[in-house]
Amino acid sequence: MRATVIVFALCAVACAVAHVAILRSVVRTASDRTPLEPGVPRPSFAVELVWAVLPMLALALVLTATWTKVRRDSAPQPEAILEVAR
Repeated sequence: MRATVIVFALCAVACAVAHVAILRSVVRTASDRTPLEPGVPRPSFAVELVWAVLPMLALALVLTATWTKVRRDSAPQPEAILEVAR
């Protein structure tokens, strides 16, 4: 396994852990019913959830595009080896 695949996998796992923490925080905050200071509006759970999920979806698209590039670049390329050998 090439180093690029290992680095990519570590980054993907770190992003997944971070997004799970973000979603957990949104759900925990929504279930917390401690009163806020007067005049401070409480955000809607749906709005908070959307703003937590949108970056997750965007990151999933970026990670998917990156994974295809990593796989393509980590595959053996016999023509490149032949060029170096000449």
